[in-house]
Amino acid sequence: MRRFYRLLSFFIAAVAVGAPGLAQTPVDWIWTARYVVTMDEQRRVIENGAVAIRGDQIVEVGSRAAVDKAYQAKQRLDRPDAILTPGLINTHTHAAMSLFRGIADDLRLQEWLEKFIFPAEAKKVDAEFVRWGTRLACLEMALSGTTTFTDMYYFEDTVAAATKEAGLRGMLGETIIGFPSPDFKTPQTALAGTEKFFQAFANDPLIIPAVAPHSIYTNSDETLKAARELADHYSKPLVIHLSETKTENDESLAKR
Repeated sequence: MRRFYRLLSFFIAAVAVGAPGLAQTPVDWIWTARYVVTMDEQRRVIENGAVAIRGDQIVEVGSRAAVDKAYQAKQRLDRPDAILTPGLINTHTHAAMSLFRGIADDLRLQEWLEKFIFPAEAKKVDAEFVRWGTRLACLEMALSGTTTFTDMYYFEDTVAAATKEAGLRGMLGETIIGFPSPDFKTPQTALAGTEKFFQAFANDPLIIPAVAPHSIYTNSDETLKAARELADHYSKPLVIHLSETKTENDESLAKR
């Protein structure tokens, strides 16, 4: 009889905490919204949906009822009137140039670059300029729902630090250009700096380092080939300005 009561007590305790098969799985967060845009193969949009998150991984996406039944969260974010979507991606930025906003407008590209931007960069751009300009840009991108961006600028290791600080993702290209720049004075030293940048962020969860020859009209063919070879050697992306203007197209067709 005593053994029976011990078994009965064990059964009652098991029911109280939930049977093992029905126990809720612990997660760090559950986010809920009026609509959850999945962007899966079926392009499902789940009304009254929820997302369960553990660490930096999405564990489950489904209806709020199903996610709440299956998971127990340490923290919740419930937004019954919101839309929850994957982050937007900005595929071309010079994030730190947010500090140059409005310096000159409505000009042809070459005039804008040669008379305003290149001189301003030579005078003003250093690592701290890049740090604060990137912080501002990351804040603006986050407020707009942009969570990933591709960048091409100087001091990209500083851009990477500011990007990680903001919790964003970046494919960040160290600029290679055929005249002295704020961080490297020659294309050769810029390529060497890019290689160190590749090594420093080789396996970073948020940063994909890239090589970024500025354009075909600001680099020699030898530099462009060296940039391509460096990217291939490390299996990293290459980003470049290309076919931006009629002048560039006309000159390229005439030369080649």
